[in-house]
Amino acid sequence: MKTTFLIIAIIGCAALGILGVEQSKKLQTQNDELLAVKAQVTSLEAQLKEKEDAIENAKSVEAKAKILQKTLSESTTAAVAESKKSEQLQQSLDEAKTNNPMHTMASMFKDPNMRDMIKSQQKAALGPMLDKQYADLFKQFNLTPEQSANFKDLIMKKMLAGADAGLSMMDDSLDPSQRADLGKQAKAQTDEVDAEIKQFLGDNNYQAYHSYEKSVPDRMTVSQFGDQMAGSPTALSPEQQSQMIQALSDSRNNFNWTSGLNQQNPAANGDIAGMLTDDNIAKFAAEREQFDAQFLAKAKQILTPEQYPAFEKYQEQQRQLQLMGLNMAKQMFKR
Repeated sequence: MKTTFLIIAIIGCAALGILGVEQSKKLQTQNDELLAVKAQVTSLEAQLKEKEDAIENAKSVEAKAKILQKTLSESTTAAVAESKKSEQLQQSLDEAKTNNPMHTMASMFKDPNMRDMIKSQQKAALGPMLDKQYADLFKQFNLTPEQSANFKDLIMKKMLAGADAGLSMMDDSLDPSQRADLGKQAKAQTDEVDAEIKQFLGDNNYQAYHSYEKSVPDRMTVSQFGDQMAGSPTALSPEQQSQMIQALSDSRNNFNWTSGLNQQNPAANGDIAGMLTDDNIAKFAAEREQFDAQFLAKAKQILTPEQYPAFEKYQEQQRQLQLMGLNMAKQMFKR
């Protein structure tokens, strides 16, 4: 019985031993596997960390690239916009220059055919004007019809002397020195014809003509106003016209003009741009307004109460037209 139990005990111990050995092997294997897994996990964690860092770096680079790309895009868009704006501005400036009425007018004077047409029109307009404005002088000199015709031709020749030079001065591409040369050329031609007139009239009559010539602008002013009133109950009488001309000439000669723009031939040296400055035109405008106010007091003594308001309005219109002409000339002859 004991033997049986001993054998059973030995078998049980052997079985337990075998089981312990097997169990120990399994534990060792599992432990090795665990260590291997841990090593893999550590390796994977390291790889993951590297990938995460790489991803972060990539994100940073990508973000920076996007920011740079956006900045470049915005800069390019702004540059294109500014370029277009610059082109549009230049185009506007070019169009403004091309469409400038003064520039267009100056271009017209470069055309020989246009200049010939202008001179023909001047001659056509001057004929009746000379007959009207110089009629009193023709009578004063007691000239024959033939002498009157010759004298009239000389006066027209003087007025048109230097016409080519004068029209050439309208060229807005000329510089001040070129305009000055043309001005001297026009003055030389005018002086040459003036010498012919002096020879034709003689010294005494020439002095009378010279004095009369100074009153021609005033005669034209009064004549135009007289034509405006003609045929109405308030028409000017010949005596009134004569009194107005004399009073206007005396007033103009005695007024202290300082701008130089009231001369019959301002800027005869060709420096038109130097005369037509904003300050000089403003000075003339103030002087002209002052002169007109002073002359109105004299005109009031010559004109009737019905005629006076019409002359006051006419005088204002003439002043505005003269200032408009000076400003247009300033634009044409500006440096």
